[in-house]
Amino acid sequence: MVNMLVVDDEIYALKGITQGIDWSDLPISLILEAEDAAEAMRLLEQHPVDLVISDIEMPGLNGLELLRWTKEKRPNALTIFLTGHARFDYAQDALHHGSFDYILKPVDHDTLKLIVQRAIAEIGQRKERQQFEAMVDVNRRQWKSQLPILVERFWQEQLSGRVRLSAERLSRQLEYFDIPLTAEGSVLPVLLSIEQWDIELDARDESIMEYALRKSAAEIILAEWPGSVLQDRNELNMALLYLPEGGSADRAALLERCREYVQACQSYFHCRVSCYVGEPAAIGGLAAAIERLQQLERANVSAQQSVQDALRSGFETGGSGGSGIQMPSFAEWGELLDNGCHEQLAVQLEETLTQWQAEQASREALELFYHGMMTMLYRVAYRKGISVYDVFTVNELRDVQIPRNSLQLLAWASRMVARMGQELADRPRDASAVVAKVQSFILERLHTELTRDDIAACVYRNPAYLSRLFRKETGLSLSDYITVTRIERAKRDLVDTNDKISNIAESVGYVHFSYFAKLFKKMTGLSPQEYRKKHQVMR
Repeated sequence: MVNMLVVDDEIYALKGITQGIDWSDLPISLILEAEDAAEAMRLLEQHPVDLVISDIEMPGLNGLELLRWTKEKRPNALTIFLTGHARFDYAQDALHHGSFDYILKPVDHDTLKLIVQRAIAEIGQRKERQQFEAMVDVNRRQWKSQLPILVERFWQEQLSGRVRLSAERLSRQLEYFDIPLTAEGSVLPVLLSIEQWDIELDARDESIMEYALRKSAAEIILAEWPGSVLQDRNELNMALLYLPEGGSADRAALLERCREYVQACQSYFHCRVSCYVGEPAAIGGLAAAIERLQQLERANVSAQQSVQDALRSGFETGGSGGSGIQMPSFAEWGELLDNGCHEQLAVQLEETLTQWQAEQASREALELFYHGMMTMLYRVAYRKGISVYDVFTVNELRDVQIPRNSLQLLAWASRMVARMGQELADRPRDASAVVAKVQSFILERLHTELTRDDIAACVYRNPAYLSRLFRKETGLSLSDYITVTRIERAKRDLVDTNDKISNIAESVGYVHFSYFAKLFKKMTGLSPQEYRKKHQVMR
């Protein structure tokens, strides 16, 4: 339905149109009348008018001036002009100004009605287009609001290694998700390792705070640089800096931003964070680049709240040992040991050092190799949750004289690798062994103040890495597991003993009785006294 306004200073002509024509068979809901342009403007401001039928020649403001005003105030309204033969040039001018059509006076009612029918059809089509465009705009806004989630899922799929895309399909997906990269572009990853919360958080609050940390990383680390900050399916938080084909990053600026971020996390979010800055990698190699950063994280047992640069991690990324000798990747060799492939590692050892013997490796290269091997062995033991002293004697680990040539170095390294490989083969290889050791450690020390650093130290793990491993294995964070275990022990003691409730609270690590009582009721729905009364009676 449309609203129509008829404007004419001749009252008989006006009434002839509004009342002399049968409009009942057209979808017109309201017909308004105005005897001059000023009155028409008032009505246009008061009513949503769709169609204006106006005389051109009127005293005061004429129809052309009304048309210009209408185009500004009611841009969707159509105008049909009435004009006399003497001023036909007005009609031509009106068409140039955007009127829908014109008709000569005296008005032929049937002709005017046909023009109005066409105008109503045009109005209907315009409204349909506007509704469609409004729907598209709503969907576009919804798409944009969902785009960060879709981009995060895209990178999660890439990091999972389950999806292998051709270059053509990868390019299409990058374009679809509005990621400013081509299939040949690269990504520089930064691992955001949350090491310790300085405030008490449950699992829900920790997830909320981690989201805030990712938002902060987007503002501080990426800022105006193109990229994404996300959490992968293993709960790793990371920033990905997009580098177009042939592009590079301002690494010094990136490291400085990471240091600023570490400080901001301490100051504003009450947590300790380290950043591990990786090397640019092709999209297909991003998962491996993240894994190398995880290796750095797992090996970092002393430099918390720091920024670690993978390019300056020494043996981690390989390099030259002087005199043209190429150092092996001790990180990759460590992965072979982790995966039980010590025989394959022994073959690579022999190939490398036999070649070094032929190339007459320098004393400097031999020293670098020796220290790289020693550090790798320490780190493998640490990652597996064992003490290196359970594998080697103290004398074997002392800084003994470094072998003088490649063949002596080969004999020493082969012996050390075989020993470590056999030790790992004799031990449980799954993460459950580490988690079981953590759970046992917690049970034995429920009465003490338990910190994540102390727990991680008992299994030779990086605290941030251990937290992710524990949550993955048990479905609980370390803090939630400690709380649940303490309350379960308290429930048992309340039923099995008549000890004072305050003593029971202290025995499970709660010095402040009021806090214990509040937490107990929150988790059980009963106060400690009510719980004891109910369950001791039931016995």
